Amino acid sequence: MEEKKEQNESISARIIGAVKSGEIKMRPKWHFIFRAILWTVGVAIVALALVYSASLFVFIMARTGIWVAPVFGLRGLVVFLTSLPWLLLILVVVFIVILEIMVRRYSFAWRQPLIYSTVAILIVVAAGGILIAATPFHSELSHCRPFERPLPPSYIGASVPPRGSDCGTGIYRDLGPRRFNDIHAGVITEFSLPNFTISNRQQEKLLILVTRRTRLPFGEDFMVGDAVVVVGERQGDQVEAFGISEIDQ
Repeated sequence: MEEKKEQNESISARIIGAVKSGEIKMRPKWHFIFRAILWTVGVAIVALALVYSASLFVFIMARTGIWVAPVFGLRGLVVFLTSLPWLLLILVVVFIVILEIMVRRYSFAWRQPLIYSTVAILIVVAAGGILIAATPFHSELSHCRPFERPLPPSYIGASVPPRGSDCGTGIYRDLGPRRFNDIHAGVITEFSLPNFTISNRQQEKLLILVTRRTRLPFGEDFMVGDAVVVVGERQGDQVEAFGISEIDQ
C-alpha cells in the first residue's frame, strides 16, 4: 500500500512539474464544455441527415413501386437491382458509419460491443425513415405543378414556363422526369380489356398491354383509380406488361 501511494505521489509530482515547466498546457473548463457541445451538435446533424436520407429512400421506393419488382421473378429482381437509387443508399451507409464513429466516443457506446450500437442505430434509422416517409413531408416537398410557383419577371407574359419549374427542386425534381428501368407506376384511368391505360407521375398516358405471359401475383381485380406498378419494356406510349401489381400511393 505504501509503495502504491508513493507511486501515485510521484506521478502527481511529475504532472505538476510538467505543468509548471510548460510541457503540459492547462485548458480552461469552458474549452471542454464547448468541445462537448460541438460534438453533440455534430452527432445530431449527422443523425438528422441520416434519418432524412433513409426516409427519402423509403419514399422513392414506395412512390416508384420499385420494391414490388422482385415478386415477378428473376427478371423482376434484375429490374429491382438496376432501378434502386444506389447513390442515396450509399449515402445512407456512409452516414451510418460516420454516426457510429462519433457515437463510439461516448462511454455508453464504447463500453458495449460494437454490434450493439450498430444494431441500435439501424433500428432507429429504419423506424425513423419509415415513419417520416409515411407523413406528407416528402410529398409536399416534391409536389409542384406547372405555374404553381411565381414566374420571374423575365417570364411574365410568356406562354411557356421556365424549363425545370414543373416538379420541385433538386432530387425531388429528378423524381418527376426520371424513368426507372422498366418500372412504370401510375393510376388506372380507363380499360380496353384486357388492356388498360394509366396516368403516371409525369401526367403521361401509357397503354398497358396485358398478354398471356403477364404475371399477376396478387390477382387481376383492378379498377379505375387503382394505383399500380407495371414491369415491362416501354415502346413509345405503350408498355407490354411482364408483371402488374397494385400498390398503395
